[in-house]
Amino acid sequence: MSQLNTLSSIVMQSTNCFYVSLNAHEKVSAYNTAFQQLFTEKSIEQAPFINLLPEALHKHWRNTIERLRELKTLTTFISTAEKYVLHWEIIPTLDSNGAIESYEMIGTIVTGNQPLTDHEQKLRSVVNEFEKIMAASLDMICTMDEDGRFITVSEASKYILGYTPREIIGQFYLDFLHPDDIPKTLRAAQRIKQGFAQKNLQNNCFKKDQSIVPLMWSMKWDDTEKMYYGIARDVTEKMISEQVVKSSEEKYKLLFLQNPVPMWIFDIETLKFLEVNEAAIDNYGYSRDEFTSMTLKDIRSIDDKKRLEKWHLVNGMLTKVHQGYWRHQRKDGTVLQVEIIAHLINYEGRTAKLVLASDRTQQVNAEEAIIRTNERYAFVSKATNNVIWDWDLITNSVEWNSIVTTMFGYRETEQQSIHWWEQNLHPDDRQRVVDHLRSHINSHNLHWDDEYRFRCADGTYKYIFDRGFTVFDEFKQPVRIIGSMQDLSDLKVNELKLKELNTSLEKRASELAESNAELERFAYVASHDLQEPLRMVSSFLQLIEKKYKDRLDQKGHEYIAFAVDGAERMKGLILDLLEYSRVNTSKEEQEEVSVSAIMNDLSIVYKNALTEAKGKLDYKDLPIVHGSKSQVMQLFQNIIGNALKYKSKESPVIGITHRELDKYIEFAISDNGIGIDERFFHKIFIIFQRLHNRDQYSGTGIGLAICKKIVDRHGGKIWLTSSPGKGSTFYFTLPK
Repeated sequence: MSQLNTLSSIVMQSTNCFYVSLNAHEKVSAYNTAFQQLFTEKSIEQAPFINLLPEALHKHWRNTIERLRELKTLTTFISTAEKYVLHWEIIPTLDSNGAIESYEMIGTIVTGNQPLTDHEQKLRSVVNEFEKIMAASLDMICTMDEDGRFITVSEASKYILGYTPREIIGQFYLDFLHPDDIPKTLRAAQRIKQGFAQKNLQNNCFKKDQSIVPLMWSMKWDDTEKMYYGIARDVTEKMISEQVVKSSEEKYKLLFLQNPVPMWIFDIETLKFLEVNEAAIDNYGYSRDEFTSMTLKDIRSIDDKKRLEKWHLVNGMLTKVHQGYWRHQRKDGTVLQVEIIAHLINYEGRTAKLVLASDRTQQVNAEEAIIRTNERYAFVSKATNNVIWDWDLITNSVEWNSIVTTMFGYRETEQQSIHWWEQNLHPDDRQRVVDHLRSHINSHNLHWDDEYRFRCADGTYKYIFDRGFTVFDEFKQPVRIIGSMQDLSDLKVNELKLKELNTSLEKRASELAESNAELERFAYVASHDLQEPLRMVSSFLQLIEKKYKDRLDQKGHEYIAFAVDGAERMKGLILDLLEYSRVNTSKEEQEEVSVSAIMNDLSIVYKNALTEAKGKLDYKDLPIVHGSKSQVMQLFQNIIGNALKYKSKESPVIGITHRELDKYIEFAISDNGIGIDERFFHKIFIIFQRLHNRDQYSGTGIGLAICKKIVDRHGGKIWLTSSPGKGSTFYFTLPK
């Protein structure tokens, strides 16, 4: 047994004090009889002191030793034995280097089964009452020393922390705390020690199973006893309830903010917006700040503001729930048709209303459109002369408008189903029309129409043109056909008459075409046959003049000259007539014709005439047309030739321009010649019509008639504008 110091020798023989000495490794090196009696069933020689302690105090012991090694001064420790709670004072023994080489421990009994005095008995009675209260309390009641070690603990510790009071007594309170809560608890302990009572200190403690329990503490410091008095309550359920409430509030707030229907809360006294959701912001165009600076009146038109004020006065805003339709106005000025449902609520201490505003604009507009459509249908049904029908394919019933009675003479009660319609079809049309209608329904086409004869109430038949439109359901199945029946009887009569007239006209046209062909053949043959005797007359007259010119007097020569001139003019007429007849009989194929190329050729033809008259032919970039090249050339040549023939005293200027139409090219040939009086416009395109004497201007009067015939043959038109002394402009169209 090691050498003992003076204090050790005193306590070694004591039966009221417990003494034990530990080496540097915390193993028992010496002890007194009282200490040995605490452990009658254990071997204590060289035993680690921690093994002599209950397992629940091991952590407490380690914390105490670590603190003692750090401070190297007297430290207290509370432990439990079989019958006692012991208060230990631990004194470290240091070597020359300041290291701990042993621990001297002196323990005294805090509670136990020792005999009590009368005073102690009275005190124990009071304590027993107190212990009953502590045992019955659902909250953990405890006392702690100045260092924060438990001195007394109520039985509730078993339910709150899972430790028995004996397992907790002597341990530091901080050892049970979650590390995150230690700083704030130490600050609170300092304030409590300064005299500030703490009623709502909340921290998290480790239970025996290492789970965490939230505790709410009420603590007070007794400066006389140098102890903390405290009550701890398990607030797990309270926190869960608070979390549920908070979660519920967050869910409701999220439901409010993210609801796709515009919602807001407004103060019923000021009508001011207190809160709005995202849908209201998106739908109305105002920001949240703009909304919360506005009132209900600010989203209404002038008419609805007055209505709101009147409603407010009559009904008030204290109704628990109200519903109605209103017109709201967006920020951009557009008007919404809105259905309102408002609930009376308490919001942040204010009496307010929660409003759901469902946009019914499309619905209201659709309903109004349906009303207008129904009215329009009713008016159309009355205004039209056609029979309007609506066939329900599901029920096989048909609705007819009132025209069916006036058109066919049947009573309204007779038209019940589609069979009535089928029975009154003409027997020769019935099967064809019914099959056609059924085929239409089976083919899922939209439109159906047919023409047939329908029997009237008096037995006569009317020609009917019937058309229908099919309505399909969401499965693309036909459910209705809506249509109209048009009376074609008068049109059919007119059609038959027109058909007879067309037949007659076709016959006349054929006869006329044959006649025109014969006339053209006659003109062609006549012009050829007439030229031979004219050549003979002209030749013999020239021979007579040559042979007998010495015998003929002046009169004779004049007569012969007149006869030859007449023959020449007759020849010219015959040649022009031949040319006129060739326009329609020409078999030249139509092709792309360059008008610019034709004008280049005509510039050469008229070069001498233009030079002599100091004239000018003005044109550029003329287009390509579709036609007979020779006839197009003759058309331009005749008009340009006339412009040179009927020139004025001024030098002739002939201009050719064009413009494109839809399918044709419109040409304009203008001159500065003598012009034509408007009275004669209708004559100049007629064959052999002359406006001047032969002595003034040569020609037969057939050139412009040929131009008209060429233009007609190409499907175009020819006309002019002119005035005497100011020149003329001839217009004509040729196909592109």
